[in-house]
Amino acid sequence: MKHFLILCSFFLAGESFAQLGCTDPQALNYDEIATTNDGSCNYGLTEYALSEITLLPDELMESSGVEVIASGLWTHNDGGGEDRVYRIDSMTGEILQSVVIATADNIDWEDTAEDEDHLYVGDFGNNPGNRTNLRIYKTNKSDLSANFVNAELIEFSYSDQVDFSENINNNDFDCEAFIFYNDSLHLFTKNWVDNQTKHYVLPATAGTHTAEYVESFNVAGLITGADISENGEIVLIGYTEIGVNFMWLLFDFQDSFFFSGNKRRISLGTGLTNSQTEGITFKGDGLGYVCSEEFKVNDQLIFPQKLLSFSINQWIDNTTSISILDDSYKVLAYPNPFNAYIEVELSKSVDKWRL
Repeated sequence: MKHFLILCSFFLAGESFAQLGCTDPQALNYDEIATTNDGSCNYGLTEYALSEITLLPDELMESSGVEVIASGLWTHNDGGGEDRVYRIDSMTGEILQSVVIATADNIDWEDTAEDEDHLYVGDFGNNPGNRTNLRIYKTNKSDLSANFVNAELIEFSYSDQVDFSENINNNDFDCEAFIFYNDSLHLFTKNWVDNQTKHYVLPATAGTHTAEYVESFNVAGLITGADISENGEIVLIGYTEIGVNFMWLLFDFQDSFFFSGNKRRISLGTGLTNSQTEGITFKGDGLGYVCSEEFKVNDQLIFPQKLLSFSINQWIDNTTSISILDDSYKVLAYPNPFNAYIEVELSKSVDKWRL
């Protein structure tokens, strides 16, 4: 016979009990009796070094977005570059394929996203804050084997923007990051004024739409890329105006309120080692790639464009030991009802007994 103290929600006699708090054991304020995450977790300084894979070729000096799809690793250049996406070798950075999006115009391409069948290219860079032609190009992945592809056009405006006066690098309606999640596109702004990011959602269908404001979060910097893993963890990458690179890891959130769960800031060093971090993508199993663009001062190259790699497994792998019992065990739980603690008694029974 074994006795256990269970610090979890338990359902007895049709009643359920939940304890709000921080449920991440890695947090400074981890609450071992909490059963429902309330987004209150606090973390100490977390430092992590991206691993450099290779320098990117000169044709990709302003690599701004990156995406892993079945056919390989894809990227594109920032505004002013050609209307192309490029498939590159994930070890050498060599360009393996170049595909023109024939119906597109690279005004300010900033990030990519994907669903099962489509690649999305975000033309929503808005440094002056006055753009009225924000758009996303939606292409079929199956068409990327050709040299030219067409794209559907998703046009949008922000639900809360009423001032379209020009304020270069001094507005909160620039955007360089988005993901696809739950049949919708989710955008994260690059707020030059308050160093926060705003989360908007809009349909992933062709047409003219309004990007609806959802929530804000103080990221203490400028967000330049985003992606979501197969397990639902979100990463936001960016830098501060003094060149410090960082990543926010968002997980265990409620529905599509991405800032309602755990929010962990990870310092990635500076442009001295990473260049200007611009895009991020998962490749699976908590691993992924980061692309960075060159950084120049007065036309003098300071930092070259790079392809780097990362892992989030050290921050999300909080697996506990679980024993699976067959139905020959007898389980008793008491007292009932209970407040925070419950005692569970397990015993091997000759006669099978079921709860």
